[in-house]
Amino acid sequence: MKKNLYLLLLTALVSAAGCKKVTTAPPPLPVGKFTGVFTRIHYSNTTHKLDTATANLTLNLSASTGYSVTGDTTTVHAGSHGSYVVDGYNIQFIDQTLKPNTPLYPGKTHLAGIFNYVYTDTRLQFGASNDTLYVSYNLQPQ
Repeated sequence: MKKNLYLLLLTALVSAAGCKKVTTAPPPLPVGKFTGVFTRIHYSNTTHKLDTATANLTLNLSASTGYSVTGDTTTVHAGSHGSYVVDGYNIQFIDQTLKPNTPLYPGKTHLAGIFNYVYTDTRLQFGASNDTLYVSYNLQPQ
């Protein structure tokens, strides 16, 4: 009888521990002004060489007005603006200045598409790649 009581108590404790609700704080969402370096690396299938280009950019993120990219937008990255959606893990930029069917390369890169991102109090980083193109944004809050 005592043995059954102990087993019943043990089962109840294990069941109660398994039902404990665990809550975690959602990750912070990036808003504000960020400055830093944009890097684009392109692999040429013709020459079999890497072409690397960088630009110093400023990214403004506002929940009410969207985003804008300014800074060194003369050759490598386009100045642009639009809306963005963020869920704590992914950030999607919808560039209002990007014409439909614009190729990713060659030409100026536009901030458009879905990116995984890392955001802390000291950095905002995101990037993307395909077979021949890699882009990254390494930004710091201002």
